[in-house]
Amino acid sequence: MYVNLELYRFFCEVAKTGNVTKAAERLYVSQSAVSQSIMQLEDRLGCKLFNRNKRGVQLTSEGEVLFSYVNNAVSLIENAQEKISSMKNLRDGEIKIGASDTACSIFLLPFLNKFNMEYPGINISVVNRTTRELIKLLKNGTVDISFVNLPLDDDATLDITPVMKFHDCFVAGEKYAYLADSVIQLNDLRGYPILMLDKSSNSRKQMDLFLKSYDLEIVPAIELESLALIAEFAKIGLGIAATIKEDVQKMLDSRELHELRFLETLPARSLGLAQMKDLSLSFAAEAFKKAVLMQYLVI
Repeated sequence: MYVNLELYRFFCEVAKTGNVTKAAERLYVSQSAVSQSIMQLEDRLGCKLFNRNKRGVQLTSEGEVLFSYVNNAVSLIENAQEKISSMKNLRDGEIKIGASDTACSIFLLPFLNKFNMEYPGINISVVNRTTRELIKLLKNGTVDISFVNLPLDDDATLDITPVMKFHDCFVAGEKYAYLADSVIQLNDLRGYPILMLDKSSNSRKQMDLFLKSYDLEIVPAIELESLALIAEFAKIGLGIAATIKEDVQKMLDSRELHELRFLETLPARSLGLAQMKDLSLSFAAEAFKKAVLMQYLVI
């Protein structure tokens, strides 16, 4: 037996107020609409729900049983509707973001701060992993969207949009600063200790492929998981660092680090916003995505 939810909502309001007129006022409908709804519900259930008296109405035995069940259900539904409304208007909700080390360093932090100030009711969580790991987290539903280093292998299940360009580079501290005084060849790196990201990172993979295109294979003296650590190690003279220019720009400007120049051109790469192609995003995640694309979309 199907009964319109509105009939139960009207019934609960009359039961709580004990008066059809007061219930109509609280429901912002006419008294006749409430009376007709109660009559329809009684007809559908085949029993009397209220006894009328001089002061208003009083629940019958059947009405009391119905109210004991329906009132909680109606309240839960109304609370759920209010929750959805809050999420839709970005007063409430959650965003689960995956981000590579590169994304965290050169892109995400300032933008997260701005979004958090505009929508303080949105709970933001960020998982920092390698690009390969972030794709796994995206596919198993741990994160809603991921900011990953491109290029990636083709994957029909993913929707990926480039959002920011960045540039690979080699930098050195004062110990090897003299190398920045002239243009050198990539092959000249063979004689120096090289600092690189761990092999699990997409940035390292792309750098290895680039060097291989010039028949150059480098076995790094030190491998690290953090761009920040690579920059600090280079700064104190432990080697020449393969890193991201945008990540060390402040250290280059202050001359704590020095960028090496090569005859060969290091290619630019991009950060990409990745999501599952056939899955809808939450209101909060969709708003975050749209804000990112409006401000950072690479044309």
